[in-house]
Amino acid sequence: MTMNGLRHPILSKVTAATVLAALLAGIPAVLLVFFWPVELPTVDDLVTPAEPVVIKALLLAIVWTCWALFACAVLVEVVDTFRATQSRVRMPFQRFAANLITTITLAATAPVAATRGVVPAGPVSVTPAVLPEHSLAAAEPSITETAKPYKTYVVKPRDTLWEIARRHLGEPMRYQEIIALNQGRVMDDGQTFTRGDWLRPGWILRLPTDAATLNTEHKTSEQVHTVGTDETLWGIAEERLGDGQRYREIFKLNKGRVQPGKVRLTDPDMLEAGWHLILPEREQDTRKPASHRPTVSHRSDPSPPSTPEPTPSDEAPASSNVVTLPGGGMVALSFAAGVAIALASARLRQRRRVAVRDVDEPVSVLAPEPEMPAIRALERAHHRSYAESDEMPPDDFELVTSSFSIVPPISLKVGTREEDPVSLELSGLNLALNGPGADDCVRALVLDLLTQADQHRSEIVVPREDAVRWFGESITALTDYLAGLRVVPALDDAIDHLEAQFVARRRILRDFDAGDIPELRDSEPDEPLPALLLTACSQDGNAYLDTLMGLASSFGIGTLLVGRSTSGTTCEVGQDYRVTKATGALAKELDDATLFHLPEEAASAVLHKLAAGNGMATEEPTRNADLVVPPPGAAERRVRLSIVGEPVIEIDGRVLDISGRTKALELFVLLALHPNGLDREEICEYLWPDVEETLAGYRFHSALKDLRVALRDSTGMGDKEANFVERSGKSYRIETRHVDVDLWTFHRALADARTAPGEDTKVVALEAVAGLCRGRLGQGLKYDWLDQDHRWPLTVASVKALLQLGTLHERAGRNERALEVFDQACMLDPDMESAVTATVRLLLQLGRIDEARLRVRHFKSRLDALGVPASVQAQAVFDKVMRPSQQ
Repeated sequence: MTMNGLRHPILSKVTAATVLAALLAGIPAVLLVFFWPVELPTVDDLVTPAEPVVIKALLLAIVWTCWALFACAVLVEVVDTFRATQSRVRMPFQRFAANLITTITLAATAPVAATRGVVPAGPVSVTPAVLPEHSLAAAEPSITETAKPYKTYVVKPRDTLWEIARRHLGEPMRYQEIIALNQGRVMDDGQTFTRGDWLRPGWILRLPTDAATLNTEHKTSEQVHTVGTDETLWGIAEERLGDGQRYREIFKLNKGRVQPGKVRLTDPDMLEAGWHLILPEREQDTRKPASHRPTVSHRSDPSPPSTPEPTPSDEAPASSNVVTLPGGGMVALSFAAGVAIALASARLRQRRRVAVRDVDEPVSVLAPEPEMPAIRALERAHHRSYAESDEMPPDDFELVTSSFSIVPPISLKVGTREEDPVSLELSGLNLALNGPGADDCVRALVLDLLTQADQHRSEIVVPREDAVRWFGESITALTDYLAGLRVVPALDDAIDHLEAQFVARRRILRDFDAGDIPELRDSEPDEPLPALLLTACSQDGNAYLDTLMGLASSFGIGTLLVGRSTSGTTCEVGQDYRVTKATGALAKELDDATLFHLPEEAASAVLHKLAAGNGMATEEPTRNADLVVPPPGAAERRVRLSIVGEPVIEIDGRVLDISGRTKALELFVLLALHPNGLDREEICEYLWPDVEETLAGYRFHSALKDLRVALRDSTGMGDKEANFVERSGKSYRIETRHVDVDLWTFHRALADARTAPGEDTKVVALEAVAGLCRGRLGQGLKYDWLDQDHRWPLTVASVKALLQLGTLHERAGRNERALEVFDQACMLDPDMESAVTATVRLLLQLGRIDEARLRVRHFKSRLDALGVPASVQAQAVFDKVMRPSQQ
């Protein structure tokens, strides 16, 4: 930013001097000429509301005070400038005064420099890349700098050239050297550096080579973050800086910077995928530096293994942006998000097609078989990424629809080094992995990209033999349901596809007059052009592929090989998945990094979940999850816990709020879902899965004590009268003599409906179910285990019961009550097709055509948001409703 947008040094100086003179001399001159002498208000004036003389005196006092503070700030800055020191005095208006003084000083002393940077060019080597005659045109010469005669510095808020020179060059007057090194350079936000400029946070300045004590050097993999789909500033700060509260620093550093698409960051809640954010420095850990050796978990097996197998789950470094999987494996948190989206999409598809075949069909709570531990860990990690936020994790519909994007991924997260993420740019990636851990690493990296892939975002090309080697024989059957994955017969076919893409993309670049793919994506964001990655085994490399990769960076194409690369980077990966040796252009970024990795079993499970999320048929849930609840007591209990809907604890009809005791409430809900009780180890596995066993035990007893104390204080019952949570053997369970739970009543009513001898008796039982359906189970609670095991199975059973009840009322001619019940079912799950169809059909029979059409439009808008059609049966009903309006 320049003074009033002026870039000429003399104009900047004159403008700054004029502003300074006007403020220092003009304001008091105007006040003395027009407002002197000052009429002071009397005591009577002060007690009179809105007296003009009081208001005038108050305004004059404010103006004089502000002018005096500004004058003092100018004096402090002038003294600091002449002394070449930095005062510890901080005053109002000092930043503005510093900018004026700096502009005048810089413009007055800046040398007349060339219109471009005066950095001496290092020697270059020009090597033309030779392509075969049947290939593309000759490659452009590749220029490599052998030395960079400067250091880099990321500008921070409130930085000035004077201060940067003083701190890092030892002499503030050496700011002129910084100007000479940066004159005419185009910064990341599109602004050109010229002498007299005010500095923008996030600019990358070149400093002389003798610059000392630089806080940071600019490294794209560490200091620049590319915004992914659904990312928030809070999440980025939590992942990259270790503290979500630091999102304000990221916003302040990037506010107003030009982003791809020529838009700017103006609202901390509005981010777009593909934006590039400059990050502040990560706060240094005050503990001892982390060793380069893997961290050994406390949960080690005392018996040594028969063979030296790697134990990655025990050795992975603890970090907020990685997920360590049980049984082996370590992946990025974004990987977990992709799997969670696939699981949500599969659940939506399954729930949408649930059908109630007949009113006589027994309704039970049916749950799917438990997921593999690796899948559960990934979904849990994604769910807990919202734990620090005040917002609820999105439901399945929001999660799936918010994930839709055509913005291609820019980088590939490959691993960590000392708990910091390591990412590589996808465009031009030329990486080969070799060693015992290479195959597991390729699985993880390919699947990470596949979780973000569709026909518009990314495409992964793999020879069939290599695909089977990494993912098993089932990969060939899953290919149709894995958007973005292209399995070809052999490596030669993969290279042919790569070559065809070079030709096609060169033509597109020429048509849009763009220099490379990143430039095209910035200028034409709606042009679908996915990132392309070729993955294969090539132990000795491939000469023609190496030649093609000389052009890859311009065309958004990369390669990931198991073997060696003669033109790219080759990494030796040990059994612990640590890079022991790296050679090539990316050696510095990858040396001593721990790469993400997945064993074949976990990778196969992830592939099946991704395929199910993309429409592959899955088995209907068959596992009975009905609770075996205690019989109703003769006497009414004083404590009632309601969890079907928003959780409420009532003591003698009065609501008890224990939201401040979060784990106590979670423990109460967990035991309500397990009437027969759980032992301490099982409870700790639910509530504190990542906490060491002894510490988890302490936390359990603390939560149990908090719950008992809260209930005893509210009921006035002593220790000997009630425990509320009793211990029987090793199990802890809710004391049924004193506590009633609405979920237990729900299951009793559902059981009564299943065994009802006639329709009238069944209606009574189902009405009891309807009266208890106040919402989804534990509505508003952010417990990952609640979603995975209980919430959706109970929701499906509730909707089925409501649809049966509505059908029975409709048969009996009670149409209004039937419509109320159908509406209740739609509110409980608006994506269940059978509930919407029943409502629309009944509205059509009642002649309420407009209301029926509104319901159809609303439901079809949700289907359109998901990108799926209605079933044939539902569409037939919808056509009957919409046909008159279309005519």
